[in-house]
Amino acid sequence: MGVLVVGLLVAFAENWYASQPCEKVTITLNEGSKETPLLSQQDIKNLLSEFGRKPLEGKSFETIDLSFLESRVKSSPLVKDCQIARNLRGWLEVHVQTHRPIARLIQTDLPDNGLDRYLNEEGRFMPLSERYTARVMLLSGPYFERKNHLRARQDTSLFHLIEAIQTDSLWRAQLEWMEVDAEGNITLWPQVGDTAIEYGPATARDVKFQKINLFFREILPLRGWKSFSKVSVRYKNQLVCTKADTLLAARK
Repeated sequence: MGVLVVGLLVAFAENWYASQPCEKVTITLNEGSKETPLLSQQDIKNLLSEFGRKPLEGKSFETIDLSFLESRVKSSPLVKDCQIARNLRGWLEVHVQTHRPIARLIQTDLPDNGLDRYLNEEGRFMPLSERYTARVMLLSGPYFERKNHLRARQDTSLFHLIEAIQTDSLWRAQLEWMEVDAEGNITLWPQVGDTAIEYGPATARDVKFQKINLFFREILPLRGWKSFSKVSVRYKNQLVCTKADTLLAARK
């Protein structure tokens, strides 16, 4: 008899708990991260409520499908993850993680109407944010034509190079723009000056950046930013600086 009573009480409590209305929706963005979210709390609220047409406040929890709401939020290409749960106060807690941009593709000469896109930390291209402009390196060039991601095997070295530049505070501050031709050969452009850095294929990253560092630390301070039109780190054991019609070869 006692077991039956306890069972009835539990069933009653569960039914009562499920029938209670949602008192409030709280939204947390990028919890524990210093990254600025690409979406605002209002953006997430619009996704949850279909832009106010289906508000959650006042709705009983038994009619709220949490998995469906999570899927709706994650339908945004800017959202990496979403977890939704109810707390004991009758609030709906929404935790959202947005993607992290590591570069911005500018494509004014490409066939998809010149729409800029971010490259995120997973190697996928995604739309820009209307709320926040990330300060990341620019990408351009025919190599990116009709690409939706850099996750293919042949793109691995290029993606890791872009990622390395973005995560290194020194190179992130020094390098502004990466141009990649149809064959995958890279030219880097610094934040200061017009000296093109001929990088070549996205290989031998450590060796090439040692040579770029040598150029920045030992050659530029002596000759100045306007002394060279190009510096090449493409070839093994060579750092070749071009000044007008003159070649200054520094061998390493």
